Amino acid sequence: MTHKEKQDRFVAMIKEHERLILRVCAMYTNCGRADLRDLYQDAVCALWESYDTFKGNSKISTWIYSVTRYTMLNYMRSHRVEMSSVCIDEMPERGVADETERLLDDVREALTLLPPEDRDLFVMWMEGFDNEEIGQVVGLRPGNVAVRITRIKKKIRKIVNGEGRGIRL
Repeated sequence: MTHKEKQDRFVAMIKEHERLILRVCAMYTNCGRADLRDLYQDAVCALWESYDTFKGNSKISTWIYSVTRYTMLNYMRSHRVEMSSVCIDEMPERGVADETERLLDDVREALTLLPPEDRDLFVMWMEGFDNEEIGQVVGLRPGNVAVRITRIKKKIRKIVNGEGRGIRL
């Protein structure tokens, strides 16, 4: 494959998975401290640098999520950023009905109350990753992922129903 072909494939991959990359960047950033676009560019650079390491043993979206997550964790460590609030409002949206939009707002608010590791699992689940793929990224067995996702959903349900507001879960 020529360098030009490699670049074209990479650009197509980034365009196809832009929303996923933005969601991961938004999940790991504190909006007041960083510009989401700059972090997105950092993630794309990290993806380019490690593009040749993708061997196809997992789905491309799993690999993208892993590299982007690792890049954001490194950013947070190097800049001493706390994952206390997330930039969920910056996440790209699709056109949805008003009632669904309100529910999504409630879920976004509930996500800010969850511990970072729960937030991470839930966002991957929302993105359509299966338990095995999530386990590959976070280092858990698929069965453990399933149990954790079920518990996280219960926490979110409690918060959305007004039972968990004001308390740190």
